[in-house]
Amino acid sequence: MVPESQLESTEHGLVPRGEGWFVLNAREARWRPGQGRGAYCIFEGEPEFSQLGIHLVALAPGEPMAMYHWEADQEDFLVLAGEALLIVEGKERPLRRWDFVHCPAGTKHVIVGAGDASCLVLAVGARDRSTGPEWG
Repeated sequence: MVPESQLESTEHGLVPRGEGWFVLNAREARWRPGQGRGAYCIFEGEPEFSQLGIHLVALAPGEPMAMYHWEADQEDFLVLAGEALLIVEGKERPLRRWDFVHCPAGTKHVIVGAGDASCLVLAVGARDRSTGPEWG
């Protein structure tokens, strides 16, 4: 039987302590500023999830989620609110609520907040880490 992980209160929000299953409301979870790259809701604690990274990212208009980069593993994104701009392999694509983006390993990409208000993006990435450098 898999035990329940206890949630611990920190100055930035709740985080799970240890391995196990848990339920965590995003409004109560740990959020951290991305230093000019939005605000990130981090659901994992110590240790981090071994197979999958999953975050919520809030972006103001014009604010990038990251540098234009590629990952060694698959990444996927779902726009939950607002508008954004996807730059992928040198092409621009406008994104709106409920748009899903799939980036296979090695795909160069970045998502930038757009429109008149902040957007909220669910970011999910595999963590194989056996394929070489994690990103570039």
